[in-house]
Amino acid sequence: MNTKEKREKIWNLFRDYMEYFLLYALCGWIYESVWCCMIYHRRGFINRGFLFGPWLPIYGFGFFIILGIFTLLKIKKHVPVFLCGMFIATMAELAASYIIDAALGEKMWDYTGYFLNFDGRIALVPSLMFGLLIWVAICLIQPAVVKLQGKIRTSKVHNVIFIVIVILFAVDLICRIPFGSNCVG
Repeated sequence: MNTKEKREKIWNLFRDYMEYFLLYALCGWIYESVWCCMIYHRRGFINRGFLFGPWLPIYGFGFFIILGIFTLLKIKKHVPVFLCGMFIATMAELAASYIIDAALGEKMWDYTGYFLNFDGRIALVPSLMFGLLIWVAICLIQPAVVKLQGKIRTSKVHNVIFIVIVILFAVDLICRIPFGSNCVG
């Protein structure tokens, strides 16, 4: 393999994984800002992210963790994906609630009043939703994205759009430093 081919392979790998990250960060933002706020709680549109743009990076990182765990455990069937995803996400949310409480001294979410909640930190309905979201990501979205990436891998338009979106994301991250968090509970 020559130097040009190596660079192209590295570029494709970076682009593919960055696209996964941005896609799932966008999906998380849609879930939190549109589904949770507008539809489920009927509070109207609220940008639940800490950034200006439509992305919640925790969902992008979470996807990689889930994908890594499922790859290690060789979990591919629908019901185990849902159940394992629900369990992992619920335990992560529980751990995160304690970490945030200790670090910031405040609750970022409160499920008090939800059916089968534990100390307002986790509850059945959010756990089921996380299981469903993970199932949709692993069993439906990811296979379709991988297939699409294979078809458009050499497209210059694809590369330009990708670069523009990554620049917008980077600018959004950098702008948060002087302007502070946008997070709305």
